[in-house]
Amino acid sequence: MNNHAKYADRIFRRIGSTGLVIFERDGTLLRKTSPSGDYMLGDIDEEFVEMLRHLRHLNARFGFISDERGMDAGAYGRSEFATLTELLDALLSIRCAMPDFWVTWSDVPRASGTGLQRQADRQQEAGAGAIFQVMERYGIGRKETVFIGSSTAGSLAADDAGVSVIDYFNNRSEGTAQSAARKHAPNLSSPEATEVKRLRAKIQATLGWSIAGELNCGQQCGSQG
Repeated sequence: MNNHAKYADRIFRRIGSTGLVIFERDGTLLRKTSPSGDYMLGDIDEEFVEMLRHLRHLNARFGFISDERGMDAGAYGRSEFATLTELLDALLSIRCAMPDFWVTWSDVPRASGTGLQRQADRQQEAGAGAIFQVMERYGIGRKETVFIGSSTAGSLAADDAGVSVIDYFNNRSEGTAQSAARKHAPNLSSPEATEVKRLRAKIQATLGWSIAGELNCGQQCGSQG
C-alpha cells in the first residue's frame, strides 16, 4: 500500500527489510491505564517511540497488532480502528518511526472449506493465525520473527505460532503517586525508560542485530515518502 493512500482497516508497507518485529499496540505504544478509558495523545509512550526510531535506523521491519478498539472507551469496530490507526500512524511518521504494518487479531482470511476447517480458522482468529498472516505477507520465517507481548493472550498466540516472545508490560495508573511525581519531574529516570532500554537490547539480541550501519533519521524519513 502506498504510504499516502487512503487509510483502510489494515495497512501493509515495505519500509524495513530486516527481520520482523510484531508489537501488541496496547500496552506498548499506548499505555494501559487503570481504569480503562479513552485514549489520549498523552498515552503514547515517548521512550517507546524513541526505541522505534532506533529500529528504523536498523532498517528493521516492524508493526502493530491489536483488537479493533478506537479512541473512545468501549468503541470497537473496523471504522474505529482505522480512525485511531490514522492518527497514530501520522504521529509516528513525523517522529521518523513509521511502522510497516497495522493489523488486528481478526485479520485472518476466512476459510471456504469444510465446516471443521472454518471452525478451526475461527479459533485461530484471535491467536496465531493473525501472526502467521503477517509473516506470510513479508515472507519471513519463525527464526527471524519476534513478538513483543503486552498480554498473556498475545504471548500465548505467539507461542502457538512458534516465534520468539518478549514479554513487555507497561501499565500506568494516572492516580498513582509515582505518576504524579513524574509530572513534576519529567526528566527523572523512570521504570518505563529502563524497561524500554531492556526491550531494545532484548530485541537486538534475539534477532542477532548490531548497531552497525545505522541510517540517519532524516535519511530514513525521506525514504518513506
